[in-house]
Amino acid sequence: MTDRTWLNRDHQLVPGKELFRSERRFHLLAYTASHGQLLMRSAGRPDEAGEPETTIDLLFKPAAVMKIRDDYRGLAIRCATEAESEQVEADHASVSFGQGDHVFVLESQGESDYVVAMAVGWTEGVLGRTQQSFFNNFYPAKPMIWPSQPLFGVDAGLNIASAEELIEALSAEENAVIRRERHRRVYIVMTRVISPEGPDVTGAGVFLTRADAEEARAVITAKSVDCWIEELPIAI
Repeated sequence: MTDRTWLNRDHQLVPGKELFRSERRFHLLAYTASHGQLLMRSAGRPDEAGEPETTIDLLFKPAAVMKIRDDYRGLAIRCATEAESEQVEADHASVSFGQGDHVFVLESQGESDYVVAMAVGWTEGVLGRTQQSFFNNFYPAKPMIWPSQPLFGVDAGLNIASAEELIEALSAEENAVIRRERHRRVYIVMTRVISPEGPDVTGAGVFLTRADAEEARAVITAKSVDCWIEELPIAI
C-alpha cells in the first residue's frame, strides 16, 4: 500500500501547524530548475533486517528560497509562524514572494532550516528497483523514455553516477586487470508506437539485469504500449 499526501491550500497550511514528523533519516536527493522541485528521501531497505521496508519521498514545489542541509537524522516539518515568515522575507528582501508562497520550517536535532514554496507533499511505499522516485513515473507519450532521474525536467545532476560506479556495476571481478576480451550483457527495453507518420521505435531504458528490464516492461505494457526486451553485449 502506498500513502500519498499533498498540501497546497491555505486551510491545510495554517501558521505554526505541524505537517510531518518522522524519526527516520532523510537526505537531499534532487533539485530541478523546472518547476523548482526539491526532493528529499528516506530510503527503504526491505532486504536488510531491522531497516525500514518503505521509502519516503518528500517534495517541495516550487521552491523559491531554501536553507537546508544534505542530511537530516529525524525530521519534522511545520508551517512557520507569522513572525518567522516575516523574518525570512526580511532576510531575502530582493526576492519577490508570491501570495501562494509558504515558509516551511524543517526541524532536526534542535536546529531549524526552511524552504519557501507553494506546496509540500510526500509519498511512502515500497519503491520498485527500477523506479527513480514516486514523483517521476513512466508516461506513454513521446519521447518514450524510461525515467532515468528522480524528477522530470532540468536537474542539478545530484543523482548522476560516476564512471567508476558504472565500471564497478558492470564488472564481475573487482580490482582485476581486464583486456576487454570479455563482455557483459545489458537489457534494453524497446517500445513501438504507431502514429499517422508510421511506427516510432525507440529504446525506453537500459538495465543491468533481465529482472529489472522485465519489471520496467511490465509497467510499460500496462500502459497499452507495445514493448519488448533486447540484449546488447558491452565490452568490459
